Amino acid sequence: MSKIIILRSYMSIETTETSSTKLQGHQSNLKLLATVDELRQKNWQLTKWVDGHDILLYKYEGEVQAISNVCRHFGGPVGYHKARGGKFTCLWHNWEFSCKDGTCLTHPGLPLRQYELKIENNEIYINLEG
Repeated sequence: MSKIIILRSYMSIETTETSSTKLQGHQSNLKLLATVDELRQKNWQLTKWVDGHDILLYKYEGEVQAISNVCRHFGGPVGYHKARGGKFTCLWHNWEFSCKDGTCLTHPGLPLRQYELKIENNEIYINLEG
């Protein structure tokens, strides 16, 4: 049996803080993902690791959203390049995903995971459990 190790040198691992609060009517553990200022400085698109989740955070049509940054094909980085024409294109094999909801445009039925967010006092929190 062999092991495959995928190195993603274009990203950095960052620590997060935990906050227990309500999100859409249920108790959740929220993790601090970024600040609105940080997202704005990155031209409204950035990637971060949070508790083993590779997250793509971005603003699309006026709404801040978060989806998995891991392509459903071979695990390549979906958000390595800036979104164009309302879609992200995986760096490795050019699979395309909708900015609207993470739907795979190349192979329907293989969407990226979407995450619930809460923005409070300029801080963006993510629900990794929902």
